[in-house]
Amino acid sequence: MTQFLSSVDAVVARRIEAGHAHSAMASVSGVAVERIGGGWAIFHEPRSPVTQAIGMGIQGDIEPDCLDRLEAFYHSHSSPCVIDLATLADPNLVARIAERGYLVREISHVMARRIDAMPADVGDPRTSVEAAGPGEFPMWMRMMLQGFAGDEEIPEEQMAIMAAGNPWPEAFFGVWEGNRVATAAMDVHAGLATFFGDATLVGARGRGLQIALIRHRLQRAAALGCDLASASVLPGSVSHRNYERAGFQLIYGRIQISRQLSW
Repeated sequence: MTQFLSSVDAVVARRIEAGHAHSAMASVSGVAVERIGGGWAIFHEPRSPVTQAIGMGIQGDIEPDCLDRLEAFYHSHSSPCVIDLATLADPNLVARIAERGYLVREISHVMARRIDAMPADVGDPRTSVEAAGPGEFPMWMRMMLQGFAGDEEIPEEQMAIMAAGNPWPEAFFGVWEGNRVATAAMDVHAGLATFFGDATLVGARGRGLQIALIRHRLQRAAALGCDLASASVLPGSVSHRNYERAGFQLIYGRIQISRQLSW
């Protein structure tokens, strides 16, 4: 049985935020990184999802000038200042952010579970998981983006930004009746497996592919010696429910905020 985690465990939250930052920094080459406010200010390019500050305030007390330093970092790269703010961050940081006119971009829930004995997979026999092979990263990335986009077309500019990233060694396809129709990936750092990239093509949804991919990654993470797994989901989403079904619990929230800087 899964051992439950405390939603006020700062040590666990710090591990998860460090893993979140590691996965962002490992996803592309040539990122600029600066340690600010106990977290990581990361820049790839202005429209890249990698460009954001992660883990600020999660270590406790913050430097009085941390927001000045953070905004100067992004200003130097001609980029908006984006902060993925954990709700367990130092309240003093939250108060200072409120004074600066940041706008909310997205709210997400951070879910986690300990990696312990996994029940046998009794999913649909028509569903399987395949590791993405060498040279298949562009295919994997396009399928992931299409899964997120649904019936909408993927802007080629977005595809170019994402395809320029580093191939993930732990990337997988969900397969339904022999056809690849879903994606998932994970990054491993200091015993933590960070799950991401969960996406299923519209016509293949509702067939248990995400659950199969979650279970597969848990087994793979256990084989790699991890003791903890985490994922970020939209509140109330299908992914939120599927991760709960797989034994994950809500630990804390993240609020992604941004401020357009003048240059």
